[in-house]
Amino acid sequence: MIKKISLINFLLLVFLLTASSQNMERPNIIFILADDLGYGDIGSFGQKKIKTPALDNMAEEGLVFTQHYAGGPVCGPSRACLMTGLHQGHGYIKGNPGEMDERETLRKEDVTIAELLQHSGYKTACIGKWGLGKLGSTGYPLDKGFDYFVGYDTHVAAHNYYPKRLCENDGFLELQQGTYSHDVFTREALDFLEKDHQEPFFLYLAYTIPHGPYNPPDILPYENEDWPDKAKKYAAMVTRMDRDIGSILQLLVDKGMDGNTLVIFTSDNGPQSVYQGGENELTGFFDSNGCLRGIKRDVLEGGIRVPYIAWWPGRIKAGICEEATAFQDFMPTACELAGIKPPANINGLSMIPLFFGQDENFPGHEMMYWEFIRMGGKTQGSRQGALDVKNNIKAVRYGTKSDIELYFLNDDISEENNLSENYQGISLKMKTYMDTVRTESKLWPIPEKGWVVPQIPTIGH
Repeated sequence: MIKKISLINFLLLVFLLTASSQNMERPNIIFILADDLGYGDIGSFGQKKIKTPALDNMAEEGLVFTQHYAGGPVCGPSRACLMTGLHQGHGYIKGNPGEMDERETLRKEDVTIAELLQHSGYKTACIGKWGLGKLGSTGYPLDKGFDYFVGYDTHVAAHNYYPKRLCENDGFLELQQGTYSHDVFTREALDFLEKDHQEPFFLYLAYTIPHGPYNPPDILPYENEDWPDKAKKYAAMVTRMDRDIGSILQLLVDKGMDGNTLVIFTSDNGPQSVYQGGENELTGFFDSNGCLRGIKRDVLEGGIRVPYIAWWPGRIKAGICEEATAFQDFMPTACELAGIKPPANINGLSMIPLFFGQDENFPGHEMMYWEFIRMGGKTQGSRQGALDVKNNIKAVRYGTKSDIELYFLNDDISEENNLSENYQGISLKMKTYMDTVRTESKLWPIPEKGWVVPQIPTIGH
């Protein structure tokens, strides 16, 4: 029986067959994504209390990006940006599914980096939190380029670290009572890497740590610290993740795969809010956003600037890169490594020149864009942010009718001094950009009204 090929798959095959090839061995790619990890939550980015020796060593051996931006200030649009190479203005998913009456999911026409790599001969696996299409939808991982998937299909499901079962391909993986899902993801990742792969692979390991609730199996090694109980639990989660990432890197070294495997580590957005009380007080305790102002759901730097480490022993030299890069850059970067051309309509730039010390060949972004919209019940509001990358000028507004706030990041990384009145021409330029950069969405219209914005203090000076 001849299997029919869908139009999108046919177009992908034609696209890949006509793509340029490179006379080099195509590397394996591992992308490790933390959930709600702040810019200052690991030692190599300034953390003083939480122990992260494996990530600190990864940073010492790899290339550290100090100005890397998530795709959005919350999970859904940030992960969609990572997978599709489209920034939040052009991407289809602009908010978290479940926050509105209609649930958004990746559509058939939304091409992911996993699809491109899969059709070019990569073995692909998604382990952990997906959130871009539930089982049975057009956005489910198996329909978006992954050969194997185990994890949570929705954001809401991922809020339970002790589930009875996880999605596994077209079915479910039943778990024993008390199983901590993060440990399952690490075991699955190690099992995948232990296999004798005859082709290059792409592993997308989307951990749920350190997203709440904070209820790890133990609080090692912080049981004797004179800290609040929640702080011990949060720190234990981050250190647990660090330990497991160390195991993954060590396995690559032991199997002699480190020389042909690019490993990237980052976070999907800023840390949880310290300004809502309860569990969220931890942002302040740990200085999770470092010297940045703002947190998750903000378009201020603390909500979107994330730690980013690229590790590839023998290929990427250790060092620090201060170029402004973002999640949309992953697709063209992975495509170049695989010897294929990325789609023409994406917003990303290949980071390969930066990886290999050829910064002068990186064209750089001109502008970047983020947004957060909340609509439900009587609550409506929006936050929009844009960055003039060349001049490092940040613009923020709360609702389409509100005034622009303007921050010069070179001198004001904490976004404390609004200079919009002094630079009205620049403010108008940034307003025009925000008004025109966005593809309209019936599911996510931009409200004219923003929230009443509290005075958000900077943490970690």
